[in-house]
Amino acid sequence: MRNTDSGKIVALMKSGWDTEKIAADMHMEPQEVDKVVSEYMGAEKKKTITNQPSKSDEQMEQSTMVHITSGQLKNIYEKAAAIGAKEALKMFQQEREKEQRKRADRRLRNTKLLLRNYHMLKEHAENSVFGRTQMEESAIDILESMMSVYDNDVIIESIKRSATRTAIIVSHIEVMFGLYHSYCEHTTNREIDLRRYEVTWDMYMAEKTLTAKEIAEKQNISTRNVYEDIRIAVERLSALIFGVDGLKVH
Repeated sequence: MRNTDSGKIVALMKSGWDTEKIAADMHMEPQEVDKVVSEYMGAEKKKTITNQPSKSDEQMEQSTMVHITSGQLKNIYEKAAAIGAKEALKMFQQEREKEQRKRADRRLRNTKLLLRNYHMLKEHAENSVFGRTQMEESAIDILESMMSVYDNDVIIESIKRSATRTAIIVSHIEVMFGLYHSYCEHTTNREIDLRRYEVTWDMYMAEKTLTAKEIAEKQNISTRNVYEDIRIAVERLSALIFGVDGLKVH
């Protein structure tokens, strides 16, 4: 058979042309047209059958279906809820620990700030006139207000805004230093802890404060040991200064 456009023949057939008309248009014999159409339709039928899923495919699809009872579904929901609650609790605990660390860091920072400004605050309190009736705030109230402020200058100015607040904080620092000394007197590492107390006292509290180098010479230790002693002492003082709840200084 000569080359023919089978696609055109089939298209004409589908559009309603009869065999004779198609044969005349394509310059073919009618039997040739019928043969082309028959071959084309056979190929299409074979292609359709090939693309259909086999019986084994259908069986595999059916085998993957899972039937879950209401009891099993309830159990799945309960387990999912338990896992969700556990993860939520874990996240809450992590956030709480993170917040506690941040708060501890701020207390440590504020302790250092108070120690560095102790003499200035004490002088301010001593040179101001105030009466006992003015003392309505507690040290804890004032210290707690420091936790929400991040500017060091603002914190010190807020304390200095009244002689009362200044005197309360100065007294609180002195009392806590006294408690820290008592603690050092009774530890198992008494000698080392008392040295840490003395190092920190000379650095911040003494009437005439000393430099790290002067303290190192006085204690016969290195300047590195001086800063390490101060770090440990300030951590313990921070727990005393900010950790005594409800303390009132009058």
